[in-house]
Amino acid sequence: MIYHSLRTAGYSVTEAADGEEALKKLKRTKFDLVLLDIMMPRMSGYEVLDQLRAIPKHEQTPVIVITAKHDPHGVMREVSSGATDHLAKPFLPSELEATVERVLRSPGDDVELGRQTLGRSADLYGSMSDLHRQARDDPEPDPSPSRRRRAR
Repeated sequence: MIYHSLRTAGYSVTEAADGEEALKKLKRTKFDLVLLDIMMPRMSGYEVLDQLRAIPKHEQTPVIVITAKHDPHGVMREVSSGATDHLAKPFLPSELEATVERVLRSPGDDVELGRQTLGRSADLYGSMSDLHRQARDDPEPDPSPSRRRRAR
């Protein structure tokens, strides 16, 4: 779906079956943008992202992480490893195209601002998730006798 959506939108697209193949292609060729899935065979997207940033010609290449695994700790790891944006599956082709276009058209300062915003959003989402988990795990105090009568 990603390949066909972006080709239809006029982009040149190169695919890789797994992280190892992606890194081989990235070492040979300079790309304008990398779309990276986190859950891949043989090597996680996190590992690919860390190794990608070690390739001199790709130190600043924008990376959009695409994943069904949308948790605040994962997004924070993506941001700390240098991801530019995050797109949670499932998504519409129009969402993919809009995200790709926004990232490609953003000057470097805007990309960094987007990364900071993504990090803050993940931090806030994580805090809310922690509060929700804490509220769910804490036993509720017994309601007062008057509340028990009204509840019946």
